[in-house]
Amino acid sequence: MIVIEKQENSRRDVRIEIQRINEVVSFPPVVAEILQAMSDADVTMAKVTSIIESDPALTAKILRVANSPFYGLRRDVTNIAQALRMLGLDEIGHLLLTCQMKSRLMSLNSHQHIRLEQLWKHSVAVAAVSRLLATRFRIPTDGKEYTAGLLHDMGKLVLIQYFPEQYVSIESMITQESISDIDAEQRVISISHTEIGKQIGEKWRLPKEYLEVMQYHHRPSLSSNHSLLCGVVRCADLFCEQWGFGMGEQKEDFTFDNEAAGIILDAVPQMGKLPAETVNGELRAAFEQQFEHLQVLM
Repeated sequence: MIVIEKQENSRRDVRIEIQRINEVVSFPPVVAEILQAMSDADVTMAKVTSIIESDPALTAKILRVANSPFYGLRRDVTNIAQALRMLGLDEIGHLLLTCQMKSRLMSLNSHQHIRLEQLWKHSVAVAAVSRLLATRFRIPTDGKEYTAGLLHDMGKLVLIQYFPEQYVSIESMITQESISDIDAEQRVISISHTEIGKQIGEKWRLPKEYLEVMQYHHRPSLSSNHSLLCGVVRCADLFCEQWGFGMGEQKEDFTFDNEAAGIILDAVPQMGKLPAETVNGELRAAFEQQFEHLQVLM
């Protein structure tokens, strides 16, 4: 149980309080173990299978989703070894991370359930659209765009969970003054969800690329080594805001002139031959086609 001392003045020093938080949402140990194993080029299917099967609840979740219409497999999946053979290591990694993160988020503060659910649906949507974007235009993200999209806004988890009054003020300021969430957060609590996200990611000992997405998805050009991955997630983030799967950020018109899209175009120049409206329309159609099946993850 985390206890945060309340300050007598109305403006809390969030930076200091965040340092006192010794447990935000602990990263599931079995997930960390599996993701580390999967990053090993020499990992065996048997090794990953044994790790997953050590957690019966996780095993059941993976089998349930693997047999759902989301994957549309022609055969029933009856065990983890079979799931790995049919879906592959990367997809099982995405699946286990999604299942475990949803379980953790939904077990948090019941008073904030609506906002936590909104955060989760946004995270899954951004993950899905990031993958659609990378796949459709063959953007070289090494298959990391889904996990990056899933984790990108976890800094907001701290605000929703531990600073609910300030979060309401931030939401009001975004609406009333038509400013971005980053600007509103800086004005209300002097720190942004992106900086908080970096701190969570470091606590979870996430790989560098995910830390940079959590910190720089609003300003991908600031990422030292992973600006393209940050750009893909940011574009997906903006699409989801426009399509009704957002977190109440300032609505922005998506054009290829913005920073994130510019970074993508530098890596995939042929994408610039298509009007922004065409890219938006293609991705939205693909997302809507997947949406019914995505419900099992949301």
